[in-house]
Amino acid sequence: GLFSDLLRLHHGLALSQASVGLVAVCENLGQYARIAGGLVYDNFGGKITLRVGLLLNGVGYLGILCAVRAATGSGSEDGEAWKAPLVLLCACSAMYGQGAGWMETAVSTVVTKFPEEAIGLLKTFFGVASAVGAVSFAALFAPSREDLLLALGLCPFVLGFPLSAVVFVGHTDDVEDADASESSPWHAAYTITLALVLALVAHSGLASMTTWLRPYEDHRPRNVAVFSVVLGLLLSLPVLPLCFTKKRDEPAQKQLPSPETTNDCTFVEAISGIRFWFLFLALAAGEGAGLLVLNNMGQLVRALDQGDPSLQPACVSAFSVSNAVGRLCMGQLAAGGVLRCQWSLLVAMPFLGFGYGSMWSLQPLLASQLFGKRSFGLKYSTLSMAAVAGSTPLCQLAVPYYYEAHANADGWCIGPECFGGSLRCASLGCGLGAILALCLDHSANQGLWRQDITETWDDEDDEDSSFSGAPKLGA
Repeated sequence: GLFSDLLRLHHGLALSQASVGLVAVCENLGQYARIAGGLVYDNFGGKITLRVGLLLNGVGYLGILCAVRAATGSGSEDGEAWKAPLVLLCACSAMYGQGAGWMETAVSTVVTKFPEEAIGLLKTFFGVASAVGAVSFAALFAPSREDLLLALGLCPFVLGFPLSAVVFVGHTDDVEDADASESSPWHAAYTITLALVLALVAHSGLASMTTWLRPYEDHRPRNVAVFSVVLGLLLSLPVLPLCFTKKRDEPAQKQLPSPETTNDCTFVEAISGIRFWFLFLALAAGEGAGLLVLNNMGQLVRALDQGDPSLQPACVSAFSVSNAVGRLCMGQLAAGGVLRCQWSLLVAMPFLGFGYGSMWSLQPLLASQLFGKRSFGLKYSTLSMAAVAGSTPLCQLAVPYYYEAHANADGWCIGPECFGGSLRCASLGCGLGAILALCLDHSANQGLWRQDITETWDDEDDEDSSFSGAPKLGA
């Protein structure tokens, strides 16, 4: 959303909307087709998976930057600038997407080791990352999107690798026995995360509805002040465990689901059941619709705001913040007048982002509760492919068809009809996804009913055997 316009407007690239969509689909394919990451996690652990993801992510972003910088060079002898081939941009996009997928696989599998409060928090930061990126762009890089790409490419090496040395060091038993009361780090972490989300909401609102922060380059001190607040809240989170001591002699108030209530099946057993595919297709419908909006945010804002791109960072931030709120709320719950077009877009973004983020928090929790924790990395990475399965038809078929049908001679489309048809297709997909989710719920309830009946029969057999002295035959 923040640098898609760079690919369209750059004189050395000048990609069409269909080509930009293809680059985005390659990123989605790389990010969500991450079965290799799941296999590496299951066999070598989270730290190796995280570091490989950081390497792929950084190299991919730097590859995009090199392609853009090369296209701005002096060009060949005949005066034509070198034009980066589309296949190179797609390969680099898939690489940084694959890196992000490996990192998310490493982080999301904490559901197998930590209390369920952790998954909502960690998923929140995946959702809030785009909003933090928008604030960083406004404070440090605007109006240069190339500098933003450089920062995205260097962060995995400068920050990611040093921090990866201190993660996944706690013992499983130590974490599971953590107190989940209001005096625990979890409650403080949720409070700080909520404050972070509110700061990002304030930045998005001020940037979209006033000129107090825009143009960003003309109001740099104010944007830097907001960025400093966001950075301070982020830095306060890693020190929370040091501020709390665990009480070993007190019983834990919250436990992970017991093995007796979870069907801890293998990967082959999981994909052989109808529930897995109900969940997969429901996720494909919802996540595909969210990715349609996210991948085409730059062109969507231009289309609905008469070609003006100034609201792009605000819309990205609104979507991202709502995405994070959805992840935070669903993670916690599962564990325990007439507006103009551009303002309508800003009103719609929170609802789209909330729903999209909710599914990403529910996905690992549902996977662990329905299919157990054996080979969890492989199960989770397979379910993550639902996102690209749902977004590819929308981004590669629906969006180019409707956009190019109403585009002008220069390839740009202005007006609500540019994305109206593709958004209606996404809405229809979400409706089908809701029906599949109901089927999944019905199937799961039926399974619990059968389990209760079987346990009742077993109990009755035990009582009869003890009364008559006859041996137990079983149910």
